[in-house]
Amino acid sequence: MRYNLYFCLLVFGLIPFSMESQTNTRKVKLIHTDELRFDRAMVSAQRLIGHVHLELDGTSFYCDSAYLYSNDDFDAYGRIRIMEGNGSTVFSDALHFEKAKNTAFLSGNVTMRDEDITLTSSELTYQVRDKIARYHTGGRIVSSSSKNTLTSRHGTYNGRTEDFFFKHNVVLNNPSYTVRSDTMNYKGATEITTFLGPTYIEGDSVLIYCETGYYNTKKDESRFGRNAWVRDGSTILKGDSIYFNNKQGIGEVYRNVIVRDTTQTFEIRGNYARHVQKPEMSFVTDRALLLDIMNGDTLFMHADTLKASTDADGSKRIFAYHGVRIFKDDLQGLCDSAVYLQRDSMMWMFRSPIVWSAQNQVTGDTLKLGLSGNVLSKAWVMGSAFIVSDAEAKDSIQGPEIRFNQIKGKSMTALFGDNKLQSVWVDGNGELVYYPTDDKGLKPRALGTNQGECSSIFIRFRDGELSTVRMEGNPKSVFKSNKFAGNEPMKLRDFKWLRDQRPRSREDIFLK
Repeated sequence: MRYNLYFCLLVFGLIPFSMESQTNTRKVKLIHTDELRFDRAMVSAQRLIGHVHLELDGTSFYCDSAYLYSNDDFDAYGRIRIMEGNGSTVFSDALHFEKAKNTAFLSGNVTMRDEDITLTSSELTYQVRDKIARYHTGGRIVSSSSKNTLTSRHGTYNGRTEDFFFKHNVVLNNPSYTVRSDTMNYKGATEITTFLGPTYIEGDSVLIYCETGYYNTKKDESRFGRNAWVRDGSTILKGDSIYFNNKQGIGEVYRNVIVRDTTQTFEIRGNYARHVQKPEMSFVTDRALLLDIMNGDTLFMHADTLKASTDADGSKRIFAYHGVRIFKDDLQGLCDSAVYLQRDSMMWMFRSPIVWSAQNQVTGDTLKLGLSGNVLSKAWVMGSAFIVSDAEAKDSIQGPEIRFNQIKGKSMTALFGDNKLQSVWVDGNGELVYYPTDDKGLKPRALGTNQGECSSIFIRFRDGELSTVRMEGNPKSVFKSNKFAGNEPMKLRDFKWLRDQRPRSREDIFLK
């Protein structure tokens, strides 16, 4: 039955007739049906049965049966197909179409195919003219070209712009990664996915979290914000904003940066960080700060730039460049640059290094520190080695600062225990100035001056006091009591007391 049957029914009054029907050019056309029935007593509509084909504005509707109403709305049942001239097709078990809204409400095994996109849902609202599809009972979208499969509770697809919007329980599966989000937008023209709300992106070795961000599928790059972090292997990057280029294997972090290794005890902070995947390396600038936590104590190190690389055994190597300042409750230091080897807890300090431990100040051309349990246990001083301490200070880093114990030589090895100097071995051009003290009063009081020089000196301390001195290689030693030592305290050549440069707190390491 084609349109001529519809015309006959109209003429004989079986279908309501109005002037609007004559003048309205947007009519639902009956192209074909095997059987047509009309019973006003049952329903004010035509009943179309068998191979039904309706058309509106170039869009074809196929079904097994339908009710076509006088306002051009219709209900359709069985093997529904909506076909458009551009090739997109929608399938379902049932359909209700409202012409005024130009909208189809589909239910039961709904499938929409548009180019390489296939959308399935139990229910779908489809604005035919605008090609906008919406679902609110859960949906699934598969892209044959990108190999993406996406599921969500709510979704909107704009077929004209190829834009998507998804909300609640959004999961995107790709052979290379998986995305879980609360809210997601995808723009087909730019191929950019935008995340709104808590989002996890998981790849082979990378896990990303953010609460705002975007991913550019063309360039394989992304930017994340609001509580964002990236875990690459054992390295975690955090910051206010994170940029990540997966092709280049490079990440950049801006403001409130934290770089932490989950297998180690340290983290690096700053306001800008750059991370390279292969070979694994991170560097941080702008108030860069290293924190190494061990046995409940923390070592703080600041420099203009901090760089972390991974050795073959998985341990970290930290490089600090320019303006290095160190603070720990029992250890402070300054130098131009430093290297910290986490594998053996060794720190190398270069260019005018200074280290303070309790009353002791250590300087030299290069310092190498051994940290046992994050506590200074050994120091190697190479070139222009010099140890100075306030002779009349007791259990305090602040004393009278009049008389100073001094040990000097080409190189030096010092052992520490319980934050106290235990022994010193001086090799080459050894010189010594030492003030024996009387500790009976409230403060130590110097009794005289002990001065010596030789090729090598070995000194042992007990409870911070000198107990043994062994001088080798043409030794010379002189002791003078205060009566004969004179009023002017003795200072060896190149003596420097740098107390004012000593960091007194973790905040001080940012002062220069």
